[in-house]
Amino acid sequence: MTAGPAAAPLAETPRDPAPIAMRVAVDARRAADFAREIGADPHTVSLAYPALWLTEPAVRAAVTRICEEADAVPVHEAQRFAYDKPLAIGAVYDLVVTLRREAKPPRLVLEASLTTPEGAPVGRCETVLRIVPRAGLPKGGA
Repeated sequence: MTAGPAAAPLAETPRDPAPIAMRVAVDARRAADFAREIGADPHTVSLAYPALWLTEPAVRAAVTRICEEADAVPVHEAQRFAYDKPLAIGAVYDLVVTLRREAKPPRLVLEASLTTPEGAPVGRCETVLRIVPRAGLPKGGA
């Protein structure tokens, strides 16, 4: 049996995907459930709530594709949120997510900007995923 081709280093993968734009809303039940899970007040929108939007199918598919191309898995490294105004339960926003690769160390950075439907800035979010080659992971269960 011969081994397949080695995975391309992250720096040699195709260009970063196009920005992903979507309309999102703060769902009251989802916001309360998320707040309870992280020990926050379920009557307010957690500052980390936009992390849930980064799991939407379009974003997840882009992250999955990049990791599959690199034969790697994403590991959460860091996340930052900055707001121009607080998020409101029931409010609708426009979210634009850009994905950028970094070669050393291998990372995938998701930068998201949040605006009102009229274009007024609301906030920004950055999520950093370390890209860990599958070849370096232990085999089998722990």
